[in-house]
Amino acid sequence: MTAPAQAVREVTVAQARALARAGRYAEAEELLEGEHGAVVLDLKARMYAQQGRLDEADRCWAEVAAISPGDPGAAEGRRRIAQIRAAAASPRRFVLARSAFRLGTAAVVLLAFVMLADVWLDRDEPGAPAPVPSTPVTSPSPAPDPIAALRLKGSGLHVERRAGEIEVTFERGLFRRDAALTPRGRAVLANLGRQLRPYADQVSVTVIGHTDRRAVHPGGGYASNAELGMLRATVVREVLRSSARIPTAQFSISTLAGLLPPYPGDGASGDPRNRTVSVRISAAGGR
Repeated sequence: MTAPAQAVREVTVAQARALARAGRYAEAEELLEGEHGAVVLDLKARMYAQQGRLDEADRCWAEVAAISPGDPGAAEGRRRIAQIRAAAASPRRFVLARSAFRLGTAAVVLLAFVMLADVWLDRDEPGAPAPVPSTPVTSPSPAPDPIAALRLKGSGLHVERRAGEIEVTFERGLFRRDAALTPRGRAVLANLGRQLRPYADQVSVTVIGHTDRRAVHPGGGYASNAELGMLRATVVREVLRSSARIPTAQFSISTLAGLLPPYPGDGASGDPRNRTVSVRISAAGGR
């Protein structure tokens, strides 16, 4: 696959993921129609699982496992589905399941989520006797949450906290019309990197490249806005990697090109604020 084609595919998958996060599953599925590969199958599996479509989710994860043997995400997804099915078959849930069936599809999906919570939280079964340790056991202290501890601030940064994630956008564009940072953009990123440095081994960073809506000029050095967006994401990754000392393996990059820009009022003339990236920070090892 050529670099521009790969960039366009990255855009498609990233847009589908954004739609799925917003609960717009039908649109996300339509966008992924005709796309293939382990990343696409894993995304489809997660979407199906969130809708209670467990057979389809399990089938997609089985295909991921066939393409990438030992894939931890596929193995964990199939394990959870097997646990949900086993829980649904247990006698203590029979009455609940029968009642949900009478109420229709929405209740069945709700029941699936109830079972997901019961299994994923690994709660003890009601009435099970607690084990009595022969020697006192001291529970280890939970590892500190770097996302809760992070307090990002600085001129030009807009910080939004979500469950398990911090998203950073920028009040002004970081780039000129190409993939060259402005002096101010480089300074803002260096400031962000310095704040992340104490958590370098504890966080993962996703950089999403954006462009304005103007089409790239022929002969300008870029085949498409998708290619330009990927280059911008790569540039920012390198600046943050250097200033924050975060290992390269803890970064991922993608692009939305001119789709879903941070400043959606972008008109035909282009909004220079969208010559930028979005940065999403989560705990290292989290999914």
